[in-house]
Amino acid sequence: MVVAAVCVVAAVLAVVSAVFWFLAFRESSAASTRDDALAGARQAAINLNSVDANDLDKTFADIESSITGDELTNGLNDTRDQFREQFADTGVVTTASVQHAALVGFSADEGTAQSLIVLTTDTTKPSGNERFQSTLRLELQDVDGTWKATRIQPIGERIPLQLPQGAPTDPAAPTDPAAPVDPAAPVDPAAPVDPAAPVDPAPAPTDGGQ
Repeated sequence: MVVAAVCVVAAVLAVVSAVFWFLAFRESSAASTRDDALAGARQAAINLNSVDANDLDKTFADIESSITGDELTNGLNDTRDQFREQFADTGVVTTASVQHAALVGFSADEGTAQSLIVLTTDTTKPSGNERFQSTLRLELQDVDGTWKATRIQPIGERIPLQLPQGAPTDPAAPTDPAAPVDPAAPVDPAAPVDPAAPVDPAPAPTDGGQ
């Protein structure tokens, strides 16, 4: 009788352990899928907002790798020639970077997600550089384990951002702050004076007759 009771208790414990293991595994799997969806949203936002006029084939390939569904796919195909004509030989390069990203909707069963992205774009072009910040809403679909955008919607207007002060206009020729100063170089009279700099007093005049 005692042996039978022990067997029953052992069986119950085994079932309970299996249930807890399954729930823990399911929760871990869902968290991992959410992370994948957010990573896909970040990458899609970058690819859909980056342009390299010097390599438009790669630009198109990156966009295609991050979209699915008729809306975005047809939109790209319909505007591809116009896009190429607009940017060819312009030298324009726009690089996007994600500042903040979050999922605002997620369904593991349906393989869908919605994300809000705060994005910064830096554009270099012959007429000058510019930086903008924008907020986007992305809808995503899980396609064979890869999360791709099915829709992208700007929220509000783009916000122009100030470029870093003192940044060289030619990135190929940065200034070296540690470069030695040439004492023979002419002084710019309009340059600001550092009040903390030590003053070198002028030598006292000598009397040639004494």
